[in-house]
Amino acid sequence: MSTQTESAIAQLRELLMKGEFAAGEKLREKALADQLSVSRTPVRLALTELAKEGLLEYNPNRGFVVRQFSIDHIVAAVEVREQLEGLAAGLAARRGLTERQQRSLESCLLQVDGLLLKTELDHKDIRTWSEINGDFHGMIVEAADNPVLIDFVGRLDAVPLASARTFAGTYDRLDVQLDVIRKAQTQHRLVYEAIMARDPERAEATMKQHVRDGRSNLRALLERLHEADAANFPVLKLVR
Repeated sequence: MSTQTESAIAQLRELLMKGEFAAGEKLREKALADQLSVSRTPVRLALTELAKEGLLEYNPNRGFVVRQFSIDHIVAAVEVREQLEGLAAGLAARRGLTERQQRSLESCLLQVDGLLLKTELDHKDIRTWSEINGDFHGMIVEAADNPVLIDFVGRLDAVPLASARTFAGTYDRLDVQLDVIRKAQTQHRLVYEAIMARDPERAEATMKQHVRDGRSNLRALLERLHEADAANFPVLKLVR
């Protein structure tokens, strides 16, 4: 796969996950090629790849259209992520972290400690935390050193609001979000400590509980956000 095609896939995936296109919308090769500043060939290949990932659907009469996700589907994806990320944390504890992985996880914890020094958060802070949260979870999956697990987690990341990076920032009330971050930071530290202690059972159980807590009110939250004016959550365009 060419570098240009890989770039087109990454850019288009990002646009989809940000809600730049509405569910059911037809994607036109020429317009996308102009938007991404590439030829139509890498765009065509990118559309095919993203259809395989499940973000798009191919309709013989309309071509590639943006897939619509049900709330049930999103909740189900997070249930699977709970099991996979728990397994990842256990494997990481069993195998141990590299120096780079340890530094990366410690950096995530320190960055969030800095955010929590603030008494109030804005939407930029929430986006920053979402990225850090995604980095923390992603590094643990990498540390599991299991290519099959990594592949399956990557497939879940294609489900809007089901990945650690996208679901983290969906709470619309900033005061609620601050409490969510505090709790998540405590749980992240417990997961990290279990991994460093080379305690796979504790690492797996703690990570599972962390993800389970994150999805505990997911359905009600998504239904409320979906009915409200969700200007700050454009990815909801993909949810019904």
